Amino acid sequence: MTEKKDTLSRRKSYQDQMDAIDSQILNLINLRLETGIKTETGTATCDTPVIDRNYEQKHIEKLFSMNKGPASKELIQYIFNTIIHATRQIQRPITISFLGPRASYTHMAALSHFMHSGQFVEQVNLYDIFREVEKNKSHYGVVPVENSIEGAVNHTLDLFSSFDLKICAEHYEPISHTLLSLTGNPEDVKKIYSHPQALAQCRGWIKKNHPQVELFETSSTSKAAFLASEDKSIAAIASRKAAQIYTLQTVESCIEDHSGNITRFLIIGKDMPEPTGNDKTSIMFATTHVPGALFKTLEPVDKAGLNMLKLESRPTRDQNWSYYFFMDIEGHYQDKKVSQTIEEIKNLSLSLKILGSYPVFSTQDNNAAF
Repeated sequence: MTEKKDTLSRRKSYQDQMDAIDSQILNLINLRLETGIKTETGTATCDTPVIDRNYEQKHIEKLFSMNKGPASKELIQYIFNTIIHATRQIQRPITISFLGPRASYTHMAALSHFMHSGQFVEQVNLYDIFREVEKNKSHYGVVPVENSIEGAVNHTLDLFSSFDLKICAEHYEPISHTLLSLTGNPEDVKKIYSHPQALAQCRGWIKKNHPQVELFETSSTSKAAFLASEDKSIAAIASRKAAQIYTLQTVESCIEDHSGNITRFLIIGKDMPEPTGNDKTSIMFATTHVPGALFKTLEPVDKAGLNMLKLESRPTRDQNWSYYFFMDIEGHYQDKKVSQTIEEIKNLSLSLKILGSYPVFSTQDNNAAF
């Protein structure tokens, strides 16, 4: 009995110590935020970007070197990134436009990338996201650009030719589809609504399990969830988060035809991040309509020994059988080899636009993306 009392007493002592430490941590966090406000107030006239990822990464690495344990690097990175983001939000609140309604995969990518820090504004279509950023009504926009199974989101690519915006970052979001309805009863499902990409990614499952059901396309998966919340005969292919927001029941989860489904999102804005040492550069260019034009345009990339990560074509719409090409290459535009290569491509092209240089996405850096 005495031993048990001693154990409880020690536990209570440790709990009291942790409470006191937590109080100190809370005071230090508030002091850190207050200092951040003063820092921003003192430099409000400076023409500096909202985000200085290069400085923040160096700061985190410095904290790694100071760490004596038992905290892991992952824990330190998570905690201090959260504090950094909270400080930034107080200094200069940022506005992020995403393809709505809420609970769309774009919304989840935006929340994940910006760590829930900022004002998130839903837009009804991709064009409005680009327009809001161009008009400075939003600091950033989050747009889908390609899916690992269904390929490019062509409308996003086309919009880069109409707006003078930069790619500031990329984010990869795992996609898992859930069939949702008001009742959760498969027999009540008469119509299935979703975004065209989601419908395509689940076509095999739909054909096997609901071959007679009518399919309808919507502007987003969350829009489909909203419609399903108003009609028990409608089921939506959407995210699990959509079930929470729109009070829906799960008919079936993980209905995508292929596992490992990932969508790549781009964060668009007006500033270009500084080099991190692990970057990529995106450009778009148009070639002459003559045999071998594309091959000649790509020769500088091979000659420079640069790694071409992506090449996609889209019609220019100004002239029949004329195309824009979208290319991602390793390296930052400030790298001499990259800038010289792009200049050579420009000399061989009808037109060329640098879409941006930005850090290569890494799952380890997911919480440090912005």
